[in-house]
Amino acid sequence: MAVQTAIRRFNKRFRRTVSFDYNDIDEYQLEITTYCNAACPQCPRNLSGGNLNPYMPLVRLSREAIDTAFLPELCTRLRQIFFCGSYGDPIMHPDFLDILRDFRKKSPELWLYIHTNGGVHNTDWWEELAHIINGYGKIDFGIDGLEDTNHLYRQGVNFGQAIDNAQAFIRAGGKAQWNFIVFKHNEHQLRTASILSKIIGFENILFRGTGRFLNHETLEEQDTWKVTPRKADPYEIEVTSIDEYRNSSMKRLNDLKAEYPDMKDYFDSTPIKCDACMGNKVTITAEGLVLPCNFFEHNLYDARFKDRNTMPGANDLHFINNKNQVEKFINTYGKDNLNINKYDLQTILDNNFWNDLIGSWNKKLDAGRLFECAFTCGQKLTKVWDQNKTVKNTYRYYITGNKRGLGLSLSEYFFADGRSRVDGFDITSDVEAIVDQSVHYDVFINNAFDGPPDEAHANYAQVNLLMAVYKRWKELNKTGWIFNIGSVGEQSIVAPDPAFETYRVAKAALSHASKQCTAGFRQGLVPFKTTLITPDRLDTPLSRSRDSWTGNGIDCEDIAKFIEYTINVNSNTVIDEIVLYVNLTHD
Repeated sequence: MAVQTAIRRFNKRFRRTVSFDYNDIDEYQLEITTYCNAACPQCPRNLSGGNLNPYMPLVRLSREAIDTAFLPELCTRLRQIFFCGSYGDPIMHPDFLDILRDFRKKSPELWLYIHTNGGVHNTDWWEELAHIINGYGKIDFGIDGLEDTNHLYRQGVNFGQAIDNAQAFIRAGGKAQWNFIVFKHNEHQLRTASILSKIIGFENILFRGTGRFLNHETLEEQDTWKVTPRKADPYEIEVTSIDEYRNSSMKRLNDLKAEYPDMKDYFDSTPIKCDACMGNKVTITAEGLVLPCNFFEHNLYDARFKDRNTMPGANDLHFINNKNQVEKFINTYGKDNLNINKYDLQTILDNNFWNDLIGSWNKKLDAGRLFECAFTCGQKLTKVWDQNKTVKNTYRYYITGNKRGLGLSLSEYFFADGRSRVDGFDITSDVEAIVDQSVHYDVFINNAFDGPPDEAHANYAQVNLLMAVYKRWKELNKTGWIFNIGSVGEQSIVAPDPAFETYRVAKAALSHASKQCTAGFRQGLVPFKTTLITPDRLDTPLSRSRDSWTGNGIDCEDIAKFIEYTINVNSNTVIDEIVLYVNLTHD
């Protein structure tokens, strides 16, 4: 019951800030075709790199349907159109350039973002694409290796042609990123690929740790995947041996299973942090269906949901009475009622489908919670988002002292995990256990203090914990953020009470230690960033209960927003400290 209450509290805040309201949606992901030139072994478009998925419709979303759905007044308020498919590559649509021209005509500055393998068309076509985008957009090229390895995963894609096309696009003024999935067969080429990406002019190269080796039926990661090409001998691809590039969710899968011996308990209780809701976006499939994400489309047509012997399999929890849960949910509202070939976008987004979907997240699986939502956007198993840690809305937060005051406020804001004395964890005595947990999170907030100052056990535990986390993260070469919650009280030269010295000196020690850790990133010693937050009196129920309360304190949400800002600064930049003061007598 406590877990369900927590989920409802999270979703209450969640709905207050983001929804599937037509006026809130500012990004549409368009799958304009299910046609593709490639046969990637772990793509559901085909069966392990061989025969075409027989359950997938071969369709294209017409230029006319897109033009009708996206009126000029809509395009001028949108943030982004993202061309990426569940099954197809947008460059395979014969009208793709004209579709882009239509969008550009309606909104000269609308961001046009494209995912592609880059393996078709000549360089003139790619130069024209850059001119149409005209600086307001970007392409991510999926190239998983070099000349001798790319084809092992990107079957059907000529490495040289993809590189030539990327180079033509960049030279014509286009912005581009190289996305590189790391496998065992290409892990030795990362340095060479990095050098090549700079020579060609890519803005960045992103090395991704795939979660596609997960067997969905058994929830076990496989070491290998058998590839069965249509016109060549079978072979295997393997998970990378470089720990840094292994999928984070896969690395902590055993820990999750130890925490939940019956994994249904996890999927029943995990808060659902919907990427679509958080990002104010929805997906439109090549059939014209408006869905929250492409994972809903996978449930409609992936072969593994029709023949459960097809890798990577399907979990029993995907089904109710042998019927796919998501497919049944969609059919309840009628596919035609969600289709832009039948209705306009506002009418579709006014459908009860969307509110009922959000409502389902408060339930347990047996009562209507969608397993796909819990599986893909749950709190602790996020294999999809772990592939791309530039998706900041999916970062995991861990907070010490998360059951009251600032810790509780931050925990509710980020819906973070954490530990406190209420759980039997004490930062003065359980440092190793907390450090062990911290490595599974992107953001560690060192909030709990080892006082109050008159307690005998006060022992600079916040500093000791920081140094232990720093040491472990450094050993693992881990990326992420450490935030230390200090206090302006440490700046007092003369303490108002002798007992206060324990607090003041401990917080002063934390301040110095935090800045030393910040210097570690600045000097290139560690890849993670450390920031000190030094607040004055906070506005919390605890502060309000004290006789010294004057009616003014720092809003904890402002601190949460600063943490978000810090995470979003340029990757080469670290914020050393922020100090927040409050006018205690402000009227």
